Amino acid sequence: MMDRHSWTEIQEELNQLSELHEKGAADPGKCREFNSRSALFLQHLEELEAFDIADRVMDLLAGCSPKDFSPCDNRLSTKGTLERLQNRIRDKVEKADR
Repeated sequence: MMDRHSWTEIQEELNQLSELHEKGAADPGKCREFNSRSALFLQHLEELEAFDIADRVMDLLAGCSPKDFSPCDNRLSTKGTLERLQNRIRDKVEKADR
């Protein structure tokens, strides 16, 4: 079972991804960076054996396809997924405190 420190690190990584996603809404370079960093985040989650969260990140990546000259078609869906992930991780941090 993961400790509070590990969940807090995951929470911070996810917060950074969320911020990057908001910035990338109109910038294709940031969008590609978000996609790449999300893949690294997924790998980190799998290494930590946080498979339930990793599954959700895989879903997020499945719908993420950066484009060069148009805005993201799935921006709102991705934003919602990130918010739900943040809530799940916040719950895990709170449970680790107990």
